[in-house]
Amino acid sequence: MLQRIKINLAGKKEIIIPPAAKERILKARALVETVIAAGKIVYGINTGFGKLSSVRIPADQLTQLQINLLRSHACGVDDPIDIDVVKIMMILKVHNLSVGNSGVSFEAVEKIAELYNKGIYPVVPRRGSVGASGDLAPLAHMSLPLIGEGEVFYNNERVESEDLVKQGVYRPANLGAKDGLSLINGTQYSTALLVYAYLEAEKIVHMAELALALSIEADLATDKPFDERIHILRRQKGQMEVAENVRKLLKYSKLVESHKDCNKVQDPYCYRCAPQVIGSVRDTLNYIKSILEKEVEAVTDNPLVFVDEEEIISAGNFHAEPIAMAADYLSIAMTELGNISERRTANLIDTTMSGLPPFLIESSGLNSGFMIAQVTAAALTAENRTLANPASVQTIPTSANQEDHVSMAPNAGLKLLQIMKNVKQIIWIEMLAATQGIDFRGNLKGGIGTQMGYDKIRSLVKHLDYDRTFYKDLNRAEEFFRDEEFYKKLLEVINN
Repeated sequence: MLQRIKINLAGKKEIIIPPAAKERILKARALVETVIAAGKIVYGINTGFGKLSSVRIPADQLTQLQINLLRSHACGVDDPIDIDVVKIMMILKVHNLSVGNSGVSFEAVEKIAELYNKGIYPVVPRRGSVGASGDLAPLAHMSLPLIGEGEVFYNNERVESEDLVKQGVYRPANLGAKDGLSLINGTQYSTALLVYAYLEAEKIVHMAELALALSIEADLATDKPFDERIHILRRQKGQMEVAENVRKLLKYSKLVESHKDCNKVQDPYCYRCAPQVIGSVRDTLNYIKSILEKEVEAVTDNPLVFVDEEEIISAGNFHAEPIAMAADYLSIAMTELGNISERRTANLIDTTMSGLPPFLIESSGLNSGFMIAQVTAAALTAENRTLANPASVQTIPTSANQEDHVSMAPNAGLKLLQIMKNVKQIIWIEMLAATQGIDFRGNLKGGIGTQMGYDKIRSLVKHLDYDRTFYKDLNRAEEFFRDEEFYKKLLEVINN
């Protein structure tokens, strides 16, 4: 499922609801309609919500109940979340409802797929969910366009859903009993944030390995700590992977070979212990993947409909604690990735440690070189350490104490995204510092991976001969990280 989401985000792919999924949806829906016809009282179908669950709603008001639910719960604030996150939300919600344990109408599920396939993406404010009783506010914003309300992004413009309906772009869905609750009750926003972060993190870790390898060449550090035998003894999978990847990136490096017989005994920990640190990040990613693989296939609605047993049960699958803790864990891991990267940048600019010109520039004093670039990396590193404090322990009771323990998974996901944005910039600063350092090491060739990385970086940023307006160079980080063709070539080196 994670791979399918990645493919969907990479290009225009449609959401297709298979016939078997439609059959499951219709069977569960039939049970809901049977319950209504029998006059039974079931939470979320013919009652109020949360603290108002004891209030029974007459049959002729059940449709209005669902519409009111979407309107009242759309209380998100702040800027919209990235469209890619909204796309993941829509994919996850369709999949969640298609399992056949929600009792939602097929029309509602089909309408989400229709909007996605037409490139109509709801405007979802990034803040307002506590990640329990579902991601209520974000999912309400995602669902309002189904009934022709709220805002959407369409053809790169932010427009009112109502305007698209008037233009005949699509027709609103007619919601029935339980539809609104099924749409907003789930972990799809929290999960989408973590899925998006995980997919980005995979790339960031590979780039961190490249930055490490470039710094090894620039600082004339030894490659001995990456010997396979060392890491076999530790038995940690991620550690072994990092060491192997760095060996491949440095293969045939003339820079590494040039100081085989030097007098240096040991390098600082930011080099010598890099496999252990970055390897732990890799192990964390594997754990996050295992959590996500379960969550994206899960049913997180409430109440749940069990067709074979003809039973509807109210429970707590909407609680996003697994996602909250996983996002917090990944925040810690990514912060550590930035921590050790910043240390290598600091090492490179320090002439007493690296032997390179002070602050990596000739005529230092007149020129400040990389002095303040490292300060920027330090500022971002410090910010990440603050953001890495866990959100999952910050529960606040809601809904008049009916919902008295919440996950705060969206907060965990949002701060994770900021950490990752900072880490990309920290790694980019290390890469710029490393390529600058390599320039002072003569015309020796780098390894098969590092030379490729050096050439790519130099195609974006030229050597710093003297001080220039440096922020323009720092601002090319996103361009570098979004170069899928380069990343593909990097993976070919690592995976061969």
